[in-house]
Amino acid sequence: MIIANDGTMTADRHQRLLAWLNERGYLSVGEIAPAFGVTAMTVWRDLRVLAELGLLRRVRGGARALGVAAEAGFERKEVEARPRKEAIAAEAVRAFVREGTVIVLEGGTTVAAMLPHLPEERVSLLTNSLPVAHQARLLRPRLPLRLIGGWMSPVSGNLTGAEALREIARLRADLCFLGASAFDAELGPTDPNPLEIEVKRAFSAISRRTILLLDAGKFGHRAAAVTLHPRRINDLVTDAPPPDDVRARLRAHGVRLHVAVGDEGF
Repeated sequence: MIIANDGTMTADRHQRLLAWLNERGYLSVGEIAPAFGVTAMTVWRDLRVLAELGLLRRVRGGARALGVAAEAGFERKEVEARPRKEAIAAEAVRAFVREGTVIVLEGGTTVAAMLPHLPEERVSLLTNSLPVAHQARLLRPRLPLRLIGGWMSPVSGNLTGAEALREIARLRADLCFLGASAFDAELGPTDPNPLEIEVKRAFSAISRRTILLLDAGKFGHRAAAVTLHPRRINDLVTDAPPPDDVRARLRAHGVRLHVAVGDEGF
């Protein structure tokens, strides 16, 4: 594998390093440093950060890939808790989507479940997800869609990295629909991949309203890193009332709760 030394940002380098590591299974520091045009000290620092996030395993002389255990792939997650995801997605469209809106669909399976419920026209879409873009082409071919470029995650099929962040910063949207891997009262929403998190934050920053879609099975758990502080979330759509401590955290930051089934409100 040949990697151009183009002065990319640290996050972009991490994405490339993880992709290469997933291809090879093992990489030595002696291979990584010249490929990226950085020092061995920088490589060890990168490996330490990525290991702490649960994205690789440091070993003598380099790093080994963890496979896909740290982050479930799109296809596997799509079949998990499908009825709950469908209910959440339908409620999200009913509650928020109106004619003429520009919508961010981040690359999560609950967010992707919104597609069959969207209007067939007069809504515009932004996404960084190849699976979401493919489904949109099949299910809503008349909707304008902009696919954000970048480096593709081999696990999720989402595009991340410095190029993606620069492109997103130039855009504007009305609604941003995000997913998360977990949500607990102390940290709020969390995810395993810092590169995906950067894109989620960038999408939220360009949007007038950020809506988190989360099935109730994710409450009380946490992943490696915080996705967004709850104060940056306007609404949370779920399928069952969250635990009391989570509800209190949402209320403290003014997050509106929408329960698709058995809504008990605040």
